[in-house]
Parts: sequence; C-alpha cells; structure tokens
Amino acid sequence: MAETILTFKPILISVVGGLLPSLLWLWFWLKEDSENPEPRGLVALSFFAGMAIVYFVLPVQKIVVSFISSIVDVVDVVSLKFSLLSPDQQTVQITLWAFIEEFAKYATVFLLAFKSRFFDEPMDAVVYLITAALGFAAMENTLYILKGLSHDGIFQVFSDGNMRFIGATIVHIVSSAFVGIAIAFAFYTPRFVRFLAVAIGLLVATLLHAHFNLSIMESDGTLNTLLIFSQFWGAIIGIIVLLQIIKRLPKNNN
Repeated sequence: MAETILTFKPILISVVGGLLPSLLWLWFWLKEDSENPEPRGLVALSFFAGMAIVYFVLPVQKIVVSFISSIVDVVDVVSLKFSLLSPDQQTVQITLWAFIEEFAKYATVFLLAFKSRFFDEPMDAVVYLITAALGFAAMENTLYILKGLSHDGIFQVFSDGNMRFIGATIVHIVSSAFVGIAIAFAFYTPRFVRFLAVAIGLLVATLLHAHFNLSIMESDGTLNTLLIFSQFWGAIIGIIVLLQIIKRLPKNNN
C-alpha cells in the first residue's frame, strides 16, 4: 500500500502542478468572453483535446529530429536560390517543432469547435484557440514536472515549473491567440480571405513560438530570461486590447 502511495504521489503532484496554472489562465480568458459565453462542454472538450494532441505532436517532432539533416539540406538549397542566409540546424528544428505545435492546436479547434453551430462570432475563434493552447500547455507542464520529479528535488521542479507558468504557458497563449485574432478579423470575409488569415496567423504564431524557444535556449541568467518573458507579457496586454476591438466588429464588413 505504501509503495502504491509513493508511486501515485509524483503523478498527483505533476497533474496538479501542470493543470492549475492553465486552469487559472482559462478562467481569466473566459471572463473576457463573459458577455456571450461559450458552452462549457465544448470549452472543456477543446481543453482536453489540447492536452491529448501532445501525444500526437511528440512522435511527429521525433520524426523531424530523425530527418533534420536532410531537411536542413533542402532549406540550404532554397536559401541559396533566393539569396537568403541559411539558418543553422537548431533554428530549423525549433521552427519546425513550433509549426507542428501551432498547426496541431489549430487543427484540433478547427475540427471540434469551428465546425460547431456555437461558432457564431469572431470572439469564438480566440476563445477556443486559447483554450486548446492551455490544454496543450497543461499536458506539457505535467510531463515536464513528472520527468523532473524523477531526477530533481521537488523545490527545483517547482522553481522551474513556476518559470514555465510565466514563460512556456504564456507563449502558447500568445501564439494561439494571434491565430484566433487573425481568424476573428476575417470572420465575415469571403472564404479565400479567411484561408489567407489562417495562413498568416499560423506563420506569425510559429515565428513567435520559435523566437521564444530559441531566445530561452540562448539566454544567460535569470534577468535575461525574465526580459524575454516580458516581451510576451507585453503581447498579452496587446491581445486584451485587440479583443476589445474584436468584440465591436460589425457583423458585415462589406
């Protein structure tokens, strides 16, 4: 019995530590949509689907690692053709990983929420994409804490976990929010414009996500790390302002 408790305890700590920050953020963003709230069932489904897709994303990211040399060769050829500076292998890999995550979050929401009859206003795009992003971050953080508990002390894990709450969770919010904002502003436009908005949103989200990851990897010291985080805190403020504009979009932009 004691052995079972000792085995279960790290899992419980990991789940609580991974879920709690995302649930707090989810509460905050749902308050932003309190005037016309979405069905709680569909919100919950989007959140848990965001958690589940981590297990689809990880194998795809491993495939990228397996073929990264060939991918970099192709990138070098394309860069040479257009007289561009060739990125290094780490930059290519991190950028592809970021795109895979951003596309997976968008695809999940597209299949679950965007096809629903409840997807009926621009604000919904932002709400559902942030919700799925928070689910994704919750599962990432849970796995991170669980892995950390098997190697480090609990103090070190939660010190790092707090940094993930500030940083990694924020980058998922910001990147997915920009996809949702792009869709929201194109909500009442023709299909082609909406398609273009999604493409631009995913591109911006990927670049933001990759920039964050690469910057964190290259940062030296807590101060530099916090400066990087501050950029995304600033983006959160910008998103809140944009949401106020989205709430006032006319139903027909033509």
